[in-house]
Amino acid sequence: MKQLIVMAIATGILAVTSVQQSYAQHGDGGAGVTPEILQRCEQLKIPRTQCNEYTVLQAQRFEIAKTGEGSGTSMLATETGQMVVFIGVLGAIFGSVAGAFYVMGRKAKQVPA
Repeated sequence: MKQLIVMAIATGILAVTSVQQSYAQHGDGGAGVTPEILQRCEQLKIPRTQCNEYTVLQAQRFEIAKTGEGSGTSMLATETGQMVVFIGVLGAIFGSVAGAFYVMGRKAKQVPA
């Protein structure tokens, strides 16, 4: 019992003292916003308060996705008609599977209790 209390206290202390932020992927590395990035933000209509390298990259990715280039962007880049057909095909597939289970369930013999 004594060990359990000591372990709980040690875990609590570790949890409280080891809270830190990791900026490895999301920090700007102290580089700040360059005039080129500010100019690109103006071109992409990004508000100055949100202007940084990452929002510029995200806006550029979105522009590429709207043109239909790149992988994984076809649902964003295509017209609504193709998306409706895609959803209809998925509905038909899942609906037929659900219907098959329903019919099989109705045909199953009841086992007397």
